[in-house]
Amino acid sequence: MDFDYQILIRLGSFKKWVYNSLKHFWMRIVPLLFLWVFVSLFMMIGFPYSWDWSQLSGTKHLTNTLYELVKFFETPISAFAAQLILLMLTFSLLHIVLAIVYVLTKSKYFMLLISVIVFLGSIIGFKLLPREVAFLSPTTFFSIAKGVNTFNSPILSYIVILVLGILSVLFLQVLDLNKKVYVQSIKSYIPIGIYFFLCVIGISSTANSLIKSADVTIWDVWVMSFIGVSAERFAYIPFFFYLIVFFGFIYLVQLLFLSNEIEQLGYYKIIRFRSLNKWFWSWMQRLLIAVALFLFTLMGLSLVIAVCFGMNTSFYVTILSNPLYEVIYHFFINGFLQIVFYIIAVFIVSWVSKESIHGVLLVSVFMILMLPGVNVAGIIPVGLNGIVYLADYSPYYLTLILIVMNAIAFSVVNYLFKRSLKI
Repeated sequence: MDFDYQILIRLGSFKKWVYNSLKHFWMRIVPLLFLWVFVSLFMMIGFPYSWDWSQLSGTKHLTNTLYELVKFFETPISAFAAQLILLMLTFSLLHIVLAIVYVLTKSKYFMLLISVIVFLGSIIGFKLLPREVAFLSPTTFFSIAKGVNTFNSPILSYIVILVLGILSVLFLQVLDLNKKVYVQSIKSYIPIGIYFFLCVIGISSTANSLIKSADVTIWDVWVMSFIGVSAERFAYIPFFFYLIVFFGFIYLVQLLFLSNEIEQLGYYKIIRFRSLNKWFWSWMQRLLIAVALFLFTLMGLSLVIAVCFGMNTSFYVTILSNPLYEVIYHFFINGFLQIVFYIIAVFIVSWVSKESIHGVLLVSVFMILMLPGVNVAGIIPVGLNGIVYLADYSPYYLTLILIVMNAIAFSVVNYLFKRSLKI
């Protein structure tokens, strides 16, 4: 990648330099692309002339990498054209990303490090990554056959590349601006972005693991994504994803909201609201709305991702014996009550200790209470919104427990406020 300040001055902006470098990149790589096409055609010499797939290509065998392609492409030439287009898109995206990284860092060593990571990731990911996380391998987006084996469809490889390409082009529009101001303005949103990215990755992995099961619906993807764990039905992946989704949300609430409210509480706020209870409910009402929207967002996100993976859109669940309306009730009502209990518990600890780190320690205790064999009776109000609890408990019984525990938690808050006013 040539970078010369004289060229930059002539072009007038980093954005134009990126486009210019992309143009020169393709001028240099086109001969190699023609060589790749030539070698591909050259390798066909000696085979029978035909525009159709051979019988061997349509045979399912461990060594036959063309079997999945035969199901999506009617002729070999269409698969060849799809591979060529995918290569061009991927190389273009890779070059734009590297050019942006160079503009931001001005370090060729950092770019070399990224290139080495992509290279090693391609080698390692080609064989070592399990199918559930094979989309993390760069080879998935260089090879149409690998993309089909990973996503069970050639379309998702293009969608991922095009979405990333559109985001890169949008970022180019602000590449020449003073980024410090924008970095400061979006700094507080970075944890939220990372959080939702992890949620999307987790739900996508679940959808990808279910894609080969017969008659699986979009509701099954939603159920399995938020299945959670219980004392007797424990698995590591649902456990860790529950921690990310629900405890991650509680951490964000504490980081972006509770800490500010508690630390900024002063005499002027007490005078303004005339009551700690009024102050408490002034922001608690917004949090309750945020929790409800959060649950709707999780459900909508999982259904959209399931549709993208080509799941059946029928209105039923095949994984659980419970009717769908009961699962929806449990997800929203018990999920809402469970998250509210988490928030109140973290608030109580933070209010008593005046240290936000103690709220994180409380979440750590919650994690321990979710381990197998701890909450056998199902009365400890931790993780009860996991859909797996429907296998052993009625959702209305869980609602009763959570309502009682929330009432106790709100009573403790009320007691603490009265005690604070006496002081």
